Amino acid sequence: MSGLKLESKNNLEKNILRVSTELFLTQGYDKTTIRQIAEESGIGRGHLYYYFRKKEDILIHIFKQILDKIYDDVIKNSDDKNEVLLSYALIQCIYTYILVFNENLFRIYLEGSKVDIIREEAQNILIDLCKRKSKDLNHTLKEKDLYLSVTIGYAGECELLKRYYHGEKYFDIDSIVKSITATRLNLLNIIDNDKVNEIVDKAMYEAKKFDYHNIIDKLYYFEF
Repeated sequence: MSGLKLESKNNLEKNILRVSTELFLTQGYDKTTIRQIAEESGIGRGHLYYYFRKKEDILIHIFKQILDKIYDDVIKNSDDKNEVLLSYALIQCIYTYILVFNENLFRIYLEGSKVDIIREEAQNILIDLCKRKSKDLNHTLKEKDLYLSVTIGYAGECELLKRYYHGEKYFDIDSIVKSITATRLNLLNIIDNDKVNEIVDKAMYEAKKFDYHNIIDKLYYFEF
């Protein structure tokens, strides 16, 4: 593919993602249709299918961009770049706070979490990020434990955040973040509970210093 054609393809894909993100944020994932995305992007549905076969694929791509951005920022700015478990915990903390700090994004997350393929792909994205970090630092996480950690942690995350979103009084966001992150770390079967709590506390402290507005603002322009 020539450079000009590749650039044109990339620009069109970015435009589709920009339009989709704006529609998802303003009217919700459930209410947005493929036809509407195609029309707002200025292309036919057949042309849109060349880039994304289903609406789910678009949302998965958007959340992957968010997680990739968090991963890059964690690796770049973390005080302890050699600690795999701290990075794992920090990514979880930051991701959860980003969701709840933007009501529209939070709604998209909850709507998407009801779709099987989106749930599965969201888990696979986080697993791949953890594998990447582990490989970068020549550290081995048992694949079975990593899959259990992410899968069970994600199920708990969805349920707790749904209750928080609907205003149940027993669920404050810091307690949820701490519970989700500690559960994920414990399921890795690498460290004892005291060490888990130490890492979670440090991750939550570091997460509070993260520039959430930087990522949330970029969502509206898709500038990842």
